[in-house]
Amino acid sequence: MCAFLGGIVAQEVVKFTGKYTPLHQALYFDMFELVPSPLPADWKPLGSRYDDQVAILGKSFQDRLANMKVFLVGAGALGCEYLKCFAMMGVGCGSGGQVTVTDMDNIEISNLNRQFLFRKSDVGQAKSHTAARAAKAMNSELKITAMEVRVGGDTEDTFDDNFWIGLDAVVNALDNIQARNYVDSRCVWFAKPLLESGTLGTKANVQVVLPHLTQSYGDSQDPPEESIPLCTLKHFPHAIEHTIEWARDFFEQLFADSPREVNTFLSDPAAYLAKLPSEGTGTSQLQKMNGIRRMLDQRTGPFDMCVKFGVLEFQDKFHDSIAQLLHTFPLDHRTSEGTNFWSGPKRAPTPIKFDVTDVVHLDFVMGAANLYAANLGIPQCRDRDAVARMAAGVPLAPFTPKELSIKVDDKDTTKEGCVDDDEKARALIKEMAALGASLAAAKPLDAAEFEKDDDSNFHISFIAAGANLRARNYKITEVDFLKVKMTAGKIIPAIATTTAMVTGLVGCELLKVVDLSTRKVEDFKNAFVNLALPLWLLSEPMPPMKTVSKDWDPIIQGPVRVKPEGFTSWHKVEVNKGDITLKEFIDYLQDDVGVEVMIMSAGNACLYNAYLPAHKKRLAERVSKLWEDVTKQKLSPKKTYLTIEVSASDPDDGVDIMIPTIKFQFR
Repeated sequence: MCAFLGGIVAQEVVKFTGKYTPLHQALYFDMFELVPSPLPADWKPLGSRYDDQVAILGKSFQDRLANMKVFLVGAGALGCEYLKCFAMMGVGCGSGGQVTVTDMDNIEISNLNRQFLFRKSDVGQAKSHTAARAAKAMNSELKITAMEVRVGGDTEDTFDDNFWIGLDAVVNALDNIQARNYVDSRCVWFAKPLLESGTLGTKANVQVVLPHLTQSYGDSQDPPEESIPLCTLKHFPHAIEHTIEWARDFFEQLFADSPREVNTFLSDPAAYLAKLPSEGTGTSQLQKMNGIRRMLDQRTGPFDMCVKFGVLEFQDKFHDSIAQLLHTFPLDHRTSEGTNFWSGPKRAPTPIKFDVTDVVHLDFVMGAANLYAANLGIPQCRDRDAVARMAAGVPLAPFTPKELSIKVDDKDTTKEGCVDDDEKARALIKEMAALGASLAAAKPLDAAEFEKDDDSNFHISFIAAGANLRARNYKITEVDFLKVKMTAGKIIPAIATTTAMVTGLVGCELLKVVDLSTRKVEDFKNAFVNLALPLWLLSEPMPPMKTVSKDWDPIIQGPVRVKPEGFTSWHKVEVNKGDITLKEFIDYLQDDVGVEVMIMSAGNACLYNAYLPAHKKRLAERVSKLWEDVTKQKLSPKKTYLTIEVSASDPDDGVDIMIPTIKFQFR
């Protein structure tokens, strides 16, 4: 409650500046559902730090809370607040208690404004270990294990069945849908309570997931993250976000992908060149090989060669490419329907001539030259006047148009590129074969690793200059360095007030989970909050979605029968017959479950298809061996079961049957 109210009050103080709508009336909020019925008899203070909780919930409740085993996934903004909350509440502080926290990330400077368990001296260290150490300092009784392991299908040997079975609750502090879905699937499989939450600026949400009582997170899908169409990025941007994304991709292409291509080529030139003709168009192949040859030729050159590289990239991207686009689609060009091509979201661009006195022009060359020098291992130069003098002496060839094919949208099937480049690519492959043979022992190049928080490394500087120059090409309003940093670095807006507030709500739900067996689903609350409006919407969790029989299914194009009727994602069919053969397994499903198996799969692997005669020979194989043969993977010694899905029908009348996921216990 303190965290909840503290976040609200702090946000109201911020509103004094005039940003967002303040509270005009009283806010009433209670958590009376936490009070046990009947009232606890062991409520008297004990002289401990938990006396306030004991006075309301009782000593025996506090002991159960202290002995909980909780898995916290994520140690960022929310994760830090949860660990502080756990330490203050006494979660996992008993002799049988345990808090496990995992996060793969290291601390960055941009984290410090809202992740209060970290200090500037912690930058570069693992989030999970640093946060665990800070929480332990708040409460020395906290039993906590910190890990740097991603939670996913590839780490199920670490987070194995015994780990999940031993948990009392899982708390998510994640920032991506894929990881949320995976953790949710594990909680559904092992029937564990999950407290899901997230923030975005002043907005926050809480979802309580309870075994067999509520929907899981995966039952209601979030909308997919929006992506910018490729043709919009390449040729037709109309918003600053498009040019920033283009510049971010340009950075990756020039200073990360290109050096890696060189290193791949150096590791085995013959294999690289043999594979290249099957990748992309002649134009893209030519670009790759020219880039490789250029970097190999220039890796021992002086810095002014890097400046020349920057100026020529400027000329290519902001002048020649734009002039080529206008040559292919002139300003008066019309579509096949007779409408103006340059209309609607398609903005007619304007080429930019390089001007060393323009600050943004020089910013681009400074960034490109120094990043290229870092790739090649050449000493950098941060003297703007010296770089300007070098840039002013770079000769620029006049633009010569080519006959190019360009896609006008993502549905266009046109093969992009220059008509003459296929032949040039074939000739250059022969030249590169001789070059590769002479460079067998060459030192690999240093590929850039994007880092948004070091303003001295030219990463954001280059992207900001590139984004604003492209915006200038297309008459889009330019933006400042911080806007580019936020967008290119994918920094999710997060503020401490919202984080603290939502932590209070989740902490309240965690207290209810302690006595889950005696609780009603009505005691729990999902929440959607927007502190800016301000708005608090609380609701009871929705019941799990039931799968029901249908007289007509539009996908099956016929009736569908469900066994058992009304099953949910929490249900599964458990088959514990040992490592039996596929035929014995299919016979068991027909005799005991009442379904005739048509198709059987495990993940992406099709184990059996009754419609394929070749699969009949699989019937004699043991299911575990069949899985290994089909997937070409070895089962982990820790793996004791397979997750099986079947497409089946009724043996009597052939009607399609839907059954829950099967847990095939082979050990």
